[in-house]
Amino acid sequence: MGFRTNLVAFNSFIDGLCKLGQIEYAMQVFESMKVKDEFTYSSIVQGLCSAGRFHLAARLLLSCVRSGVRILRSDKKAVIRGLRFTGFGPQAKKVQSNIRLAKLLHY
Repeated sequence: MGFRTNLVAFNSFIDGLCKLGQIEYAMQVFESMKVKDEFTYSSIVQGLCSAGRFHLAARLLLSCVRSGVRILRSDKKAVIRGLRFTGFGPQAKKVQSNIRLAKLLHY
């Protein structure tokens, strides 16, 4: 159709897949992307949280911060609250402190 792919198109595609509950397919697209931004990470993190996959969302969020990409406060809250709600309070505290540390090292 002559449509060129770009970051905005990929971000929209991933966001739509996550909203449809197709998180595995969204993860495949995410992993195939060479360039990612804060919106790419945000869509995946929110999709993982909606699917109840808080541990994977936490790992992704930490890798995002460690690589110097800015994270949205709402993503951090979703992961922390999700971990606490599912009975992983100590892990939530550890993720929160790791995020703080990574931010200090990159900002």
